[in-house]
Amino acid sequence: MEELKKWLEANKIAYRQIDNEVVEVTGFGKMYLADLTEARCVFRGQENNLQFNLMESPEVLMQEQIYYIAFQFGRNWYWYDLREKFKFNILKYIGKRTPCKVSVPFVNLGVHTPYELLNGSGELSDWVKKAKYLGQNAIGICDRNTMAATLNLQKECTKAGLKYVFGYSFTLEHEGNKVDMKIYCQSQKGLRNLLRIQKEIMVDSPTNTLTLSGLLTHAEGNVLVFGKLASYWMKKNSQILYAMNIAFDNKIYYQVDLSEYKAERIDVEVLRATLTFFNHFYEDKTQTFSVEPVLICDNYYLDKDDAKNKIILNKIASGAAHEQSEDQFFKDVDEHYSVCCQLFDSGKWDIDVLFERMCSHTVEIATHAKAYYETGKMYMPEYVMLPDEKKKYGNRHRMFTRLLEEGLTAKIPSYGHAKYRERLKEEVYIIESTNNVDYFLIQWDMVKKARELGIVTGIGRGSAGGSLVSYLLGIISIDPVKYDLIFSRFLVPERCGLNWTEAVSIIGEDIELLPGERYVGVQIEGKDYRFYKDAEFQIIRSGRQMKVYADQLREGDDILFDNRDLLWTLNEINK
Repeated sequence: MEELKKWLEANKIAYRQIDNEVVEVTGFGKMYLADLTEARCVFRGQENNLQFNLMESPEVLMQEQIYYIAFQFGRNWYWYDLREKFKFNILKYIGKRTPCKVSVPFVNLGVHTPYELLNGSGELSDWVKKAKYLGQNAIGICDRNTMAATLNLQKECTKAGLKYVFGYSFTLEHEGNKVDMKIYCQSQKGLRNLLRIQKEIMVDSPTNTLTLSGLLTHAEGNVLVFGKLASYWMKKNSQILYAMNIAFDNKIYYQVDLSEYKAERIDVEVLRATLTFFNHFYEDKTQTFSVEPVLICDNYYLDKDDAKNKIILNKIASGAAHEQSEDQFFKDVDEHYSVCCQLFDSGKWDIDVLFERMCSHTVEIATHAKAYYETGKMYMPEYVMLPDEKKKYGNRHRMFTRLLEEGLTAKIPSYGHAKYRERLKEEVYIIESTNNVDYFLIQWDMVKKARELGIVTGIGRGSAGGSLVSYLLGIISIDPVKYDLIFSRFLVPERCGLNWTEAVSIIGEDIELLPGERYVGVQIEGKDYRFYKDAEFQIIRSGRQMKVYADQLREGDDILFDNRDLLWTLNEINK
């Protein structure tokens, strides 16, 4: 029982002891201690009928409203619910947490997720769970050189009712100097700019660093935070700092992170850099900062006892673990405050005021963070035509259909065209209706370029081997018609959000109007179209679906167009 109590207290889980075998976790329920010290195994029974090695009767425990079992396994404590199938649940983040002594709003913006490969750790859901457990209403990530976790962070936070902040750690390289920084998105414009920064760092830069011009160009909609060792560079580059302040609309900060390392030389380096910041960027007379400090502790693991995670991951990555620390975990406000009290001179600083000031900026950044990914729609990149392609084909849609005709002529004997055209018509309709034309053009362009450069390409590309369009464009080298391969194995309308409607308006071939013959002008989404007066439309009017002629259309009618026409034909007509 003493070991269990130590665990609960270390993880600040509020509880009361009922007897030598039962504790009640506040806001959770009664928990029975399963003593496995004399047991040879956690489980008992036959291979196909294993049960937890519980000496007490589950029925008796549940009669006493004890539904949870606590047990030690290895160095951790776990629990499971008697009413459910056995499962290892780490004994953390349950019930009510012991209240913090310091009551200051704070948002953790320093999370490094496992998407920062071989450095960060912990499931995103667990980071979110701990933030909720600590009573925080938001959480921010700052993975280095990757935005891979951002969408899943949005999903996990939305599910948990928590606000999220997209952050990004990177290195600025300017005139031979390298400076660590962080960016936090505040708006959609900021998110788009951060995506461009990510491209410059990971695609355009041979050293995976960002240029000063790249940073200033893509500053709008973002907040900039200088790394904890950046104070020396900031002091020497006051003019650049001024330009950054303008570019980021006065939203630049200095990261205060006083996490302790195992190597004293690193601690000394961090403390000296922090001291340089507070000596140079604070004005005693006005009690103001020219660059505001913000409390951001880089977190690579959830709890102090998970510190080995980063060491193991770093050794896998490089064979060594540098900058080791047991202090880079998700701290609560009390733990942050305790560190500040130890390291700031209380004779010079009002610790409470300074601490609240540094925490308030984390809340401010989170409060103004509005960036998000719009889900529920499919967004495809648009193929960018070269000047000679525009001259030859006119637009992307004509280019797509012409390339298919060229491929059909080059690869299929003329006597087989009728059979292939029937299959091609079906595939093209689905590809156009699901807005995948640009996808095929991009694939065509990549494979063509690879072959020009002598890069070997495979004869197939997964399930694309069932696509005649892929074959005619040269993306694959297998004739799916010859080998009876199925296109639906590659692309089915339902997977791409294409909803089939029994009756829709389909735009057919152009009709040349005779002199004096009437047409009907229709405005759709601000664009004007002309239709033959006897053209038939499927519409919804006053809640009823019906078919009408063009000259019978009324204002407010909802025309049910075929998805292919909405995506391609209407745009071509408008041009």
